[in-house]
Amino acid sequence: MEAAAKTTPLQFATLRSGGSPKICSAQGALQALRKLGAVNGSQLPPFFGGIAQAQVMMEMILSEFTKQVIISLGNLASNEIAKVLCVRNEISKLSRKLESMRAIITDAEQTVVQNETTRDWLKRPREVIYEAENIIDRCRIEKERFQTSEPQECNPSSVFKCCRDVGIDYIVTSDIHELNQKLDSIIEEGERLHIEPAIEDQIRLDQTRSDLDFAPDLEPDIVGREVENDCENLIELLIKRDDIPSRPNRPLLAIIGTIGVGKTTLARKVYHKTETFFEPRVWVHVSKDLQHMTMWSGERFSKGDTARLQAELRTWLQGNKFLLVIDDVWGENVWDGLLEIQAQHGSPGSRVLITTLNERVARRMGAVHLHHVKGLNEDDGWWLLRTRAFLDESTGNMQDIGRRIVQKCNGLPMAIRRIGCHLREVDLKEDDWERIYSSDFCGLSSRIRNAINTSYLELPYYLKRCFLYCSLYPEGSVIDRQCITQQWIAEGFIVTQQNTAVEEEAKKCYEELLGRGLLLPENQTYGAERSKMPHLFRSFALLQSQDEYFIGNPQDIGDTLRPCRLTITTGGAEAIRNGIRKLKTLRTIILCGSPLNDTILGDIFQKCTHLRVLDLGDAQIECVARSLGSMMHLRYLSFANTQVREIPSSIENLRMLQFLILKNCTRLNALPESLGRLTNLRTLDISGSGLNQVKFGFSMMKELKCLQGFLVSSRGSENRNGWSFQELGSLYKLTSLKILRLERTLTVEDAVQSALEAKHHLKELELCCSTDDGTTEISRAAKIKDVFEALKPGPSIVSLKLENYYGHGFPSWLDPFHLRELKQLTLDGCLHCQYLPSLGQMKNLKFLAINGSNLLTYIGHEIRGTPDDGVAFLKLEQLVISKMSNLKSWQGLEKRDMPSLMNFMIIGCPKLDSLPSWLKHCMALRSLHIDHADNLEAIENIPALEELEVCENSKLKVISNLGRLEDLKVVACLLLDVVQDVPSLRTVHSNEKNSTKLPQWLQPEKPFMLRRLEVVGTEELLDSCSSATAPYWPIIQNADHVYANLPDGSFYFSYAKSSSYFHKSARNLARSSLLSSASFIVPILPQAEEVVSTDEIRNISEPTGQSSSQSWMRILFTVLFVAAHIFSLSSEY
Repeated sequence: MEAAAKTTPLQFATLRSGGSPKICSAQGALQALRKLGAVNGSQLPPFFGGIAQAQVMMEMILSEFTKQVIISLGNLASNEIAKVLCVRNEISKLSRKLESMRAIITDAEQTVVQNETTRDWLKRPREVIYEAENIIDRCRIEKERFQTSEPQECNPSSVFKCCRDVGIDYIVTSDIHELNQKLDSIIEEGERLHIEPAIEDQIRLDQTRSDLDFAPDLEPDIVGREVENDCENLIELLIKRDDIPSRPNRPLLAIIGTIGVGKTTLARKVYHKTETFFEPRVWVHVSKDLQHMTMWSGERFSKGDTARLQAELRTWLQGNKFLLVIDDVWGENVWDGLLEIQAQHGSPGSRVLITTLNERVARRMGAVHLHHVKGLNEDDGWWLLRTRAFLDESTGNMQDIGRRIVQKCNGLPMAIRRIGCHLREVDLKEDDWERIYSSDFCGLSSRIRNAINTSYLELPYYLKRCFLYCSLYPEGSVIDRQCITQQWIAEGFIVTQQNTAVEEEAKKCYEELLGRGLLLPENQTYGAERSKMPHLFRSFALLQSQDEYFIGNPQDIGDTLRPCRLTITTGGAEAIRNGIRKLKTLRTIILCGSPLNDTILGDIFQKCTHLRVLDLGDAQIECVARSLGSMMHLRYLSFANTQVREIPSSIENLRMLQFLILKNCTRLNALPESLGRLTNLRTLDISGSGLNQVKFGFSMMKELKCLQGFLVSSRGSENRNGWSFQELGSLYKLTSLKILRLERTLTVEDAVQSALEAKHHLKELELCCSTDDGTTEISRAAKIKDVFEALKPGPSIVSLKLENYYGHGFPSWLDPFHLRELKQLTLDGCLHCQYLPSLGQMKNLKFLAINGSNLLTYIGHEIRGTPDDGVAFLKLEQLVISKMSNLKSWQGLEKRDMPSLMNFMIIGCPKLDSLPSWLKHCMALRSLHIDHADNLEAIENIPALEELEVCENSKLKVISNLGRLEDLKVVACLLLDVVQDVPSLRTVHSNEKNSTKLPQWLQPEKPFMLRRLEVVGTEELLDSCSSATAPYWPIIQNADHVYANLPDGSFYFSYAKSSSYFHKSARNLARSSLLSSASFIVPILPQAEEVVSTDEIRNISEPTGQSSSQSWMRILFTVLFVAAHIFSLSSEY
């Protein structure tokens, strides 16, 4: 292929029939052109660029990838150019060979390949497939170039151009021929190795689990009060007598959660505790292929073919009030037309309970209640880990490492149990436990690996690819939904259904990974969609993709490894340069925290020409070389958050580019005219950039769907500091649009040209003015309101944000009858609006944020409106009120309103003197966060609330009557005296910053019985808590676990009630020794952290008679020693 690439424009090829390429003269080439149909040599025939009309969706799961490429090759073989160049036979031959190999590949992907030779062989077809896709991609580029080029008269220049085009086609045909030869070699080697489907050295994972894994027997180490609470709640739902009319005999409840989180454990507990309510109780497991079924009921046990056992199941259930538990459900076909039929024969009051990974499956089965199982909290996880490791809690110096291990297991009991068992085999030393913590947990435990793999194999192939790709993000990284889905699309991972946008399909994939627990959602502040990949799943994904993915320093890549996707996390500039020299077939490069100079960037452009994804976000880059244009296959390019000053005009050569991210490039002042010729661009994000000059238009960007940062031009501006609204008129495919600097346009006529209402696909819209100083003239305010009225979007809008809008009154189209599909609304900095629209009538609204509306003093009935069904804010789940400097109260809602509200945040409302009274009726409310509500004195009477966080509320005095409150966090609320009537309180976090005393509310007459107490304070305060003789010992002793940190976050001490042991930092111990030495009590000074029991502390603290012969020299020596030790510790901190 390299040799072919060096062919000059005057060296052309014809092909002997069935033969190999042959070089001919320029005159012969011109004759060939005429034979091919050129008219007087003036233009190329239309089929010259049409070799690859097929649209290839390259599939990383090799069998499906192969299938797609075979389809594309078939289309290529039927193309006219294949006939003329006599390569149809070569293409057909390649297609047949790939088809014959596909059965082997498909079988191999469903197994664990143990033979290293076989595994190495399987890498080679993948390389051929990638090369085939590159060829087809190249043909698409040439086709597009021919379509956009203008016909030319016959002259030396046009002849030269024709010659060049024939040369390109020669390279393509030569590459196809070379691929066939490679495939011949691969097949020959496969025959020599006797590789064929269902080979003996492969083990199918669905055959490695025994009946014991599915039996209803309880584990001996079930831990966690949450399990007990969940069990009781489910039992309460199961024994309710009010059957559902549509299915009177079998209301179905579902337990949902990710791999190893404890779904089956919870179901087993429910199964055993409902013995007095149901007879019989039947536990069923059906194999994934529905061929085999296993049943338990009391002492009865049956196993066999599903068809035979269904009749037996009917006899167990018929006429009885039963509880049927179906464990480990993979698809709704287990129920529909199978077990559902047998469940019809029970008596009223019968119930069905299932466990499943997939919420969609439960919904399709008609579940009337979905219970999501959460992972263990840190305390319960630590108990389980040390129990499985046979570790006494008195060995407190292992606790810190143990808790980090629990965190790395993401609270999954399955993983904690397995790692705990593994810890039995190592010495009880910190170094050995640290080694376990730093290791790959999937590599340590085959049971963890197999459990994840069983679920992984059930994923559709496109979802497998998306899941594996997430592992390219470094451990603990936050994954942005929009970013990751765009990269999936760029790699060709997403399979689209008819009439469905690829972005929508990618979003569904992301949501399914979240739904299965393979990604965990991060804090969704202001509606942001972000997540993290749990360590166990990332570790497994890296094992699965180790031949194709590499994360780390590129210089560490061995000679035999040829990864297709690379994340650079470490290594200097020279290491990166040396590493990428040998990686010419890379498809993705993601740069994370590693230096990259302009020279290295140029090397990447020139050597990695097959890249699909190049993410350079946050890199230290200023200049972008012209060689950027050589990456002709590139689909995704990000310079976000860099110091890039200029984008070269050669960017127009990136004809396949779909996503260009220039967000927050603050030093980027201009963009080249050639950028406007990127006809395949789907997303352009220039929000937050420093643009003050634009030279291109959008008329050719017909595929543009997401435009973030459309700058409105100043009227009459000569230097083109933005675009006119007319540029938006032709972008009918837009789904997401952010318009900036709207204050520049003050005429309705200009705004009307945007034609927003005609954009029927538009779902996300942000309309932004520059920051207003609060002194806007009335005339300007009236004009901006008219402009916003003219920017009326269509009813398809799902997400809307108005930022720094300074009109007096909101635009009339912000109305529930027009925006019927609206789910997310943010009103940010609307300073001059005194009243809010009737948002309560928006039936689909799930997220609402109102920020910085300073003229609002009261929120009343106007926001509720008059909803048709009498319920306002029917689906609202998250509510944020912030920076409302004059807001005093919010009234006007009724008892049934906001039935779905789960999270409520109040930030920066200094005049708010009371919480809305309607909160007591919000029975779904779980979390309340109040920050800087300086006039608020009481938080009380919210019965459903489970989590409360209060920060720097200067007048807050009372927290009372919160019956379900479990977690309380208090930060710098200095007047808070009373916390009462909180019977469910289990976790408390107190941070009084510079205070030397515990707050009064933590010292009630009847002490709190806490599972966890976290205290942040000064050394003086923490010293008063850190022993059995300390002043605050009566408070400390009532908590199961106590954790104390200094204001800088450093650990000071912890306490475990079960063992009565304190685990102290060296700093704490040194201070304790110093305090003891003042009264001539001289304990042995520990050299590092030490565990001290309360009994020992009491013994040390008892006065001891000092003999009159005691040496003063010894006392002086001890004091000097302690002082020197403290000095050495202070130098470390």
